[in-house]
Amino acid sequence: MASWKPPDSVGPNEHIGRRLFDEPMLKGAAGQPSYSGLSLQHFEETRGDEVSLDRLGASSIDPKVARYLVPRAEAAGRIHKNTKRFDGWAVVTSKELVKERKEGKLSIIASPIENPEPNDNIYHAHVARLGDFSAYQMALHLRHIFTRYGRVEQNKVREETWRDRLWAHPITRWILAKLGL
Repeated sequence: MASWKPPDSVGPNEHIGRRLFDEPMLKGAAGQPSYSGLSLQHFEETRGDEVSLDRLGASSIDPKVARYLVPRAEAAGRIHKNTKRFDGWAVVTSKELVKERKEGKLSIIASPIENPEPNDNIYHAHVARLGDFSAYQMALHLRHIFTRYGRVEQNKVREETWRDRLWAHPITRWILAKLGL
């Protein structure tokens, strides 16, 4: 159990995260740099009008909270048809999410999930879709806020697999470079 007990309402300095899973990317021409920004897919919510978020800490990312959330995020990645690896969070302070902007003002609602492990999450929160925004417009709005005012926090708890070690090995990288991949 994590040490930070989240209050019923989200504070202005709380760090809020949107889970990032590995998403398939289109392959470009040989030598083309890969896309390094936040993909819109990370912010698309397919389960309804509320975008799911994690509360990561009162004034910074609490390492104990992150250790509590990682197994839950990894379990969420396994429920997809094609298993997705949990890579970390796009993180922003809650005051950036609730700031009045020309598109409207978001509100973050604390919504703990009380299910059996690993589907529980006492640090769950959500934002409701803005007015007449479509799911696509809401995803664009959130990506803008997280990209402009936030940062990416990598999953440091994830265990390295033999595939990760193989692809990171210098000989594998040399072979791929010779093959032009």
